[in-house]
Amino acid sequence: MVLLTLAVPALAQTRAPAPTDRIVATPFDGVWAGTAPASGSCAALEIRLNIEGGAVDGTASEPERQRAAVTGKRGETLPPPPALWQLHGRVQTDGTLKLAGLRSIKDRERQNASWSGRAAAASITLTESGGCSRVAALARSR
Repeated sequence: MVLLTLAVPALAQTRAPAPTDRIVATPFDGVWAGTAPASGSCAALEIRLNIEGGAVDGTASEPERQRAAVTGKRGETLPPPPALWQLHGRVQTDGTLKLAGLRSIKDRERQNASWSGRAAAASITLTESGGCSRVAALARSR
């Protein structure tokens, strides 16, 4: 009798809804590409973003910046690695963007940046917060 009484409340509990794996498309989904001109001592950036369901993932590189030569394990000179930024964040339904950027410079040396912006039907404008304060204009790409 006691076991039956304890089991009833467990059956009466509501179940959590099943998680959905479905990604809801947004008007901003797709590939975006553009540039941010050089600002002060900061190099120009070539930016490429991929937006899917409001999630933003992308890269930014500094193609014009001179970088120190790299020496390989056997003493050979290797081409300098590109200065590559990893970008990620979200685009809201009203078109506002918030992105975080991370760049690995050397073994354990990293640089952070944050970007904010606005997306419209055919363009995205991003502004770097602090640091270089670069402004980027992006358009839909293929």
